Amino acid sequence: MPGERIDGSWSVVERCSHALLHYSRCHFVVPQYNIHGTYLLEAEKVAPSPTTPSSCSNESFAFHHYFYHGSIGYYAFYEEASGTYCSIDETAYVEVNGLGTYDTNGSHLAKDTGDTTYRRSYWYGLFGAVWIAYRTLLMRRSFISCKRYGRRSDIMQQKMRFKDAMVYVQESLRLSAHGARNYHRAAILYLLVEGLMSDLFMLIAQDGFIAKVQYISLGYNLSGVLSMLFEMVESMNWLSEKARCLTKRLLFNYETALIGEFCCAAAMQFYLTLLNRSSLKQSQPAAEAVSYYVWSLVGHGVIVLGIVATILSIRATGAIISVKCAFGSLKLFTSPCSVDTALGVRSKMILLSGYVWENGTLCYRVETLKSFGIMSVEQEDETQFLVLHKLRWLGIPRQDMIAIGEVDGNRVQPCIERPCAGIVSAFGIPLGGPTDASISAKPMSARQSVYLS
Repeated sequence: MPGERIDGSWSVVERCSHALLHYSRCHFVVPQYNIHGTYLLEAEKVAPSPTTPSSCSNESFAFHHYFYHGSIGYYAFYEEASGTYCSIDETAYVEVNGLGTYDTNGSHLAKDTGDTTYRRSYWYGLFGAVWIAYRTLLMRRSFISCKRYGRRSDIMQQKMRFKDAMVYVQESLRLSAHGARNYHRAAILYLLVEGLMSDLFMLIAQDGFIAKVQYISLGYNLSGVLSMLFEMVESMNWLSEKARCLTKRLLFNYETALIGEFCCAAAMQFYLTLLNRSSLKQSQPAAEAVSYYVWSLVGHGVIVLGIVATILSIRATGAIISVKCAFGSLKLFTSPCSVDTALGVRSKMILLSGYVWENGTLCYRVETLKSFGIMSVEQEDETQFLVLHKLRWLGIPRQDMIAIGEVDGNRVQPCIERPCAGIVSAFGIPLGGPTDASISAKPMSARQSVYLS
């Protein structure tokens, strides 16, 4: 049996000749995905399954299988399915009956012969519970942060457009806290990758509209991985400010967010079928040479790289079209903006439509400043500071304002982050323009400390 169709996607399995009187039983391997399983093909003809094409109505045989799909961590996904095998096109058309997880991987998975006892995964349960709990706490943090910011805006009698409010909500839902270290981000990245593996496995367990939602979920989680990787690069200061802003404006902007994910959802089924029919299906010698676990990283990496290339290409194309239509040129991508410099890694994404040209310099609109939670604090000596709410990991203190820049006219000079206090107000003019590169981040002296109510 060269292949089977599971909920729309065509997968390759090996032939087997363990034929018995009334059925054939075979162990099969899909090396590029570290899949190991067994199928049972009965000898008597039966009525075709609902997913079987009409041309196979008189040539269908009962078919059952189960397999384990190794993940990144020490566990494997389990699936059992049943359907009918068509002798005309030599394809089994099956529907999923059960799913689960089991603590095994690597050589143990390759040598597994099954068991009659109930199997479970403590690894998957533990990390799944941690991830769900963390995302729940992030939603709580976002809700409280949005509620406080809305109340403060009401006190200042500042109105926000729906689009700007959505940007603030998205920024407050960022996975890492302000001031996170790269080992924190690496831990989050691992959980995101485990989520990707779950999505890749669940693609074969869903059908119809739900399958499309699963495709979007895969793209959304992959976007989280890309954002986290770029955040790590940002924090290491490997890029110049010009290159950092260019990359962020081109690939990580709100205008093109999710467009690539929706496009991938539309083409994912055909893409997976194309990969499953490629030369990867004949890569078992390579998998045995380097281990099935390592080779599965290559197989899954091919899927992910194709999706990443599609998402980034669509984002870049969309950003270029958006900027060209809105501003008439592409100068925005390489122009400096002191607000972007002050925000740095604290901003999750960029709002391209939030820029405006003021006297030949690139600035943030007043509405955009509010959408990112940026506010003003002025001292008695009339020194003005740019402040915003600091997002912590779990705690949500009331005094959560930090100063990140000193304002001079409509320019912002980044300063060393520090807590501050005082009476806040909204900016009434656009801010931006180039930052004096010869001046490093300015420290705030004790005399400059301000009070925030």
